[in-house]
Amino acid sequence: MLSDTKIKSLKSKEKVYRVLDAERLYIEVRPTGKKIWRFKYTLNGKEGTISFGEYPIVSLAEARKKKDEARALLKDDINPVDEKKKKKAESVTASSNTFKAIAEEYVLEQMKYRGEDYVEQFKRSMEKDIYKIIGHKPVKNVNSSDVLTIMKDTIVRVKKLGHYGTGEAAANQNRRFISLVMKYAIVTQRADNDPTYAVRSAIESPEIEHARPLEKDERIKLRTRLELYGGTTTVRNACLAMMYSMLRASEVRRMQWSFVDFDTRVIEFPKASRRRKQERSNKKNHIHLVPMSDQLFALLKEQYEISQNQTYVFSAPFKKDAMLARTTLNRALVFIGLPEVTTHDFRATASTLLNEQGYKQDWIDKQLAHVEENKTRATYNHAKYLSDRRKMLQDWANIVDSWNA
Repeated sequence: MLSDTKIKSLKSKEKVYRVLDAERLYIEVRPTGKKIWRFKYTLNGKEGTISFGEYPIVSLAEARKKKDEARALLKDDINPVDEKKKKKAESVTASSNTFKAIAEEYVLEQMKYRGEDYVEQFKRSMEKDIYKIIGHKPVKNVNSSDVLTIMKDTIVRVKKLGHYGTGEAAANQNRRFISLVMKYAIVTQRADNDPTYAVRSAIESPEIEHARPLEKDERIKLRTRLELYGGTTTVRNACLAMMYSMLRASEVRRMQWSFVDFDTRVIEFPKASRRRKQERSNKKNHIHLVPMSDQLFALLKEQYEISQNQTYVFSAPFKKDAMLARTTLNRALVFIGLPEVTTHDFRATASTLLNEQGYKQDWIDKQLAHVEENKTRATYNHAKYLSDRRKMLQDWANIVDSWNA
């Protein structure tokens, strides 16, 4: 029988030679000096050989253990070579069925028509919070404890950032994102259950703070401090465009130069088509017309000199043909000393003050792009009250500028 001392003393020769251990286990010494463990067996009258790996990576004790395992398989008429191939194939399958692999597949297959913002948010959540806990795990092995760990870690991460809340909303969003991947894995027969279900009530999200109209002192601070904003002109102009137009932050970010008609002084947000693989230009995915006030017209002319060669009107300052990041505009408000104000508050302010001024609710709702309940009518009514809305938006722009007096 072999011993470690004897194996170490074996020297390479011009030709391969073999030294027997016991029960047909031997070590093969090659001219290169490599020493390979092999086991010779007979199954159904046919001889075969299986390799157990290289010495000393596979020790003498390990080689003997592998030999005993192979002999046990042979007693059950199982070919050890076939079993080795099977296990290797299972390992390859397992590595291709990790949570991360399935999540990346989900993005490609199931998120083709989702907005760029949503897809990027999904990817950021995966990279920041999710992959480091379960990315490497076979998707079928992800459990409720993993999900709860991710949720708790997310809360800790968000709290450290400051000005981004207490983290419960982000934690629950991560749970929902994990659920999307798990449900996809179930449908594609690579998982049996969704572990997020058991922890769906584990962390309660804080009560949603709805948009509110700004107080008088906040309106004055906002308008005057934007004039002194120390960031890029593009970000300042994007904030002002939101104030003048009553558009959502997402719509301002998605605004493209192809939407802007300086001759008619109208911005037309088109309806996207899934068939043409177009991304939505607005939340409700319908045609939305925005008449330009004098202030908005002048602002867009200024912005044209900055980004006319880009796709987006308010392009990311340091990226070609990329829109502003979804957090940029709210961060600008923090930068100018208004951390309690959000871009959602701009629209609430416009709605409240214009109602107080006696403007018709229908005009305001139309300008806020609130969708009519009758979808057929809504399809043909995108230009409704256009002249009235044009005058209203000019009056509104004048009101906004009066805060800077």
